[in-house]
Amino acid sequence: MTLVLVKGQNAPLVASWLKVTVDAAVAVDLSAVLLAETGRVRSDGDFVFYNQPKGAGLSWRPFDGGGAQRVEVDLSALPADVVRILAVVSRDGPTATFGGVPAPVARATDATGAELATFSIDGLSAERAVIAWELYRRGGGWKIRAVGQGYSGGLAELAVVHGVDVEQDEPPPASAESYRPAPAVPAPPVGGVPQERLCEQVRGVFEDAARSAYALRSAIGYAAQRRDDEISELLADPRFRNSPETASARAEADRRHDELVSRAESDHRRDVAQLVSELRGLAVTLPAPMAGWDSPAWRGRLPPPTTAAAIRVGELHVPEAPQLRIPLLFRLPLTRALWIDSANVDRPAAVSMARSIVVRLLAAHPAGWLGVSVADLAGGGTAALALDPTGAPGSGRLSPPVATTPQQLNALLDNLVDRVDLVQMAMRAGTVGTLPGTIDGGRRLLVLHDFPYGFDERSVAQLQYLLSEGPAAGVHLLMVADPADSSTLGPLISAMWRSMSRLPVVSDDHMGDPWVGLTWTFTPDAPAGSTAVDEILARLARGADGR
Repeated sequence: MTLVLVKGQNAPLVASWLKVTVDAAVAVDLSAVLLAETGRVRSDGDFVFYNQPKGAGLSWRPFDGGGAQRVEVDLSALPADVVRILAVVSRDGPTATFGGVPAPVARATDATGAELATFSIDGLSAERAVIAWELYRRGGGWKIRAVGQGYSGGLAELAVVHGVDVEQDEPPPASAESYRPAPAVPAPPVGGVPQERLCEQVRGVFEDAARSAYALRSAIGYAAQRRDDEISELLADPRFRNSPETASARAEADRRHDELVSRAESDHRRDVAQLVSELRGLAVTLPAPMAGWDSPAWRGRLPPPTTAAAIRVGELHVPEAPQLRIPLLFRLPLTRALWIDSANVDRPAAVSMARSIVVRLLAAHPAGWLGVSVADLAGGGTAALALDPTGAPGSGRLSPPVATTPQQLNALLDNLVDRVDLVQMAMRAGTVGTLPGTIDGGRRLLVLHDFPYGFDERSVAQLQYLLSEGPAAGVHLLMVADPADSSTLGPLISAMWRSMSRLPVVSDDHMGDPWVGLTWTFTPDAPAGSTAVDEILARLARGADGR
């Protein structure tokens, strides 16, 4: 039986060989991309299309000598390091989009010609290329997923996003998912391949969960709409509204609705059970900065010899699967400031959350590679005291310098702005490796509490400069603030809040995924016990002092 999939829905693949085709009312090209666990091609040879018709386990062919194209996939011939295959439909020409034309229909058939699945790729507008199918490894087998993700920059943009070297007159539009500015200052090796792979696996679970939940919602909505349409048609003629035939047809429409919803719910439960199992397996392999506070990984070496690939700040879930808690990871080095939204919570809770994130960042860097400064004018330095394992700020190498007056704040901001300026000048001159001795190769983190308390017009401008230019120069910010406190500072402040990644202190529904745009509930990563962070901070301090 042919599976009719909607966007985000997936199904197990029992065939090891399949053919992908697309029915379209306009001329389209079909291509395929082989991806490793990094989400990128291993080489340009992993991009299979009409000018490069052969790849590992893939063949591109014209159909019957011309006309519609097809891609043939032999899953048994794929290298072990290929974990995903994207089947892509695209239009040629800078103005040729999928908007205003009938939705293309993607089909997958097995070696006997039996149709396995179809997917009507609707809802397109300015897209010039779209991912139709994704074939991916899961639990020792393969699955197929209806994707429908489009790219307005066409096939070139999609190829570049996935690591293909494409010759083009103009670069494709920047993709928010793929853009990560390179660090400007020297840094120790990051995580390495194993940690990068773990990040991609967590991201893969997140994507699967998002698409599965979206498929469930889409199927339920489609079933309800189909039933309503069928019943409306039955009731259109008043002569037959109360006839036995109409009652029977209405009951049949209800039965089809319930059957489709039941199947969608069963598929979603299957997906969730698989993803929960995968997360359990991942939990025991994640390094400390990416793991829960109760993980045995925290008993390992601190500080680490190399920078971790990411830090964990909390968990995400959707109402359909509250048991599926996905770690929210931020890749390192940070490319955006983190903002702890302290609205409607007491100050100690916000300070405690900031402390937890700073400890994770310190635990993610080798000793001496992350310097922390604290601005705490409203609290008189108590936030810095919470970060000092000795109880006396400034008494140890891990003790953060703290600004508690406007004058100290101005001096701290001046120092960080000067640092960014020097690094930028060195970058332009190609002399980053010869920075003056006052600029070491490490990174800086400013933990800023209760903005805009103690700020004047000049310091606000400096803060905006650091938010924009700091990350590429190795200067990062963690802001703890209630935006209502800055409501009188004008519209530019609104842009400042939007430039940061918001982390609420209490559970909040505000985060959207980049694949299907569902709203996720974020829950901060609270320590397992009241002394857990204290103990970790003390170990980090001993490591920083060489003990």
